Amino acid sequence: MSNILSDITVKLNIETPSIPVNMGNLAIFVKGAKQNVETFGSYEDLQNAYGSNELLKQVANGYFSQDDHGNKLFVVTYTDVATAASAYYPEGWEFATVIPTDPTAPVTILPSSEEGKENTQPVTTDTTNVWADVVALSNFIDGKNERFAVVGMAATPENVENAAEFKKKFGNSPRTIAFFSGTTQAEAEYGIGGLVGAVGNETVGSVTWKFRKIGGVKPVDLTVTQIQKLHESNIFTYVTKAGLDQTSEGKTLGGEFVDALHGDDWVKASLETRLQQLLSNAKKITYDDAGIAQIDATVTAVLTDATNNGIISINPETNAGQFTVKTASRAQSSKEDIAQRNYNGLQFSYTRSGAIHTVKVNGQINI
Repeated sequence: MSNILSDITVKLNIETPSIPVNMGNLAIFVKGAKQNVETFGSYEDLQNAYGSNELLKQVANGYFSQDDHGNKLFVVTYTDVATAASAYYPEGWEFATVIPTDPTAPVTILPSSEEGKENTQPVTTDTTNVWADVVALSNFIDGKNERFAVVGMAATPENVENAAEFKKKFGNSPRTIAFFSGTTQAEAEYGIGGLVGAVGNETVGSVTWKFRKIGGVKPVDLTVTQIQKLHESNIFTYVTKAGLDQTSEGKTLGGEFVDALHGDDWVKASLETRLQQLLSNAKKITYDDAGIAQIDATVTAVLTDATNNGIISINPETNAGQFTVKTASRAQSSKEDIAQRNYNGLQFSYTRSGAIHTVKVNGQINI
C-alpha cells in the first residue's frame, strides 16, 4: 500500500449515526450456547463472570494488567463468529481475538447469565478445526478494511519452525496481528491481551508497535535466527535489546505497520464522528458555499489533529501537515445530489508520517 491515502470514502448514515470507536478497546470472542455481548471494566468483574475459562481470563488479565489499557473489554459469545462480529460491530471495539480450542482437550465454556452469575450449563466447543473461527474473524475484519484481529501462539521452537504454515492459515492478511510469546498457549493469550492493553490505547500516531514494553510478558528464549524466521512471516515476538524488554516488530501478517493502519482507522472514525456531530448539532447546513465551508473546516480540523498526533507527515518547508482537502461547489454538484441533499464533493489525501525502526551509522576512525 502506498503511504499516500487518497481513496477513503467516509459515508454518513443519518438514520443510523456512526458510533465513536475507542481505539484501544479489545473484544474477546468465545464459543458459547447463544450469541451475546458483555462489557467489563476490570479483571475482577470478568473473573467473577467467566472464572472457569482459563484462556479467556489470561487475555483479560494481560489486557487489564497494563497501565494504559482501554476503558473497557468486550466478551462476545458466539455460535457463528462472523455473524456475532457483524451484530456487535457497532459496540466500539478496535481489536478482536478469538479464544482457540485445544484439539487434545475440548474446552468447556461457561458463559455468564443475564444476572452476571456464572452459568452452570457448560457448552463443549467444536474442536474439529481449532483455527477455523480465528481465521473466520480475521477474514471478516479484512473485509471491513478497518480494525484488527489479534492472534498468537507460544513462542516455542516447534511453533517458530511452523511459522510459515501458521501464516498460510490467514494469508497476507492486512488486518491481522500475529504475536508469539510465552511457552504455553495460556501465556500466549496473556501476551495478546497485554500487547493490546499496552499499546492500543496510546494516542494513535504517537507510538509504533515495535520497541514496546508489555507488563507481565517475559522475553522469549529464541535465537536470532529463530526470531528472524518469525519476522519473515510478519510475526513478531518479545525480546531483550540493550537490556530493555520490548516487542521485536510491529507489522500485520500482510506486512503493513500496525501504527500506520491504526492511524488510518483513527482518521476515518474521527471524520465520521465529527461530521455526524456537525450535521446533528447545526440547525441546518445549507447547500451553498457557507455550508460546504463548514464541512471543509471540519475535515481540515481532523487532519490537523492527525498531524499533531503524529499520524500525518509534516512538510518541512511549511511546517504544516502534508494533506489536502478539496471541495466541489454547489454549481459543480449534480442536480440529483442537490435534490436528495447528498453532498459527495469532498476529497482528501494525506501522507503518513511513518517511523524510524532501524538506524545505520557510518563512521570513520582516524589513527
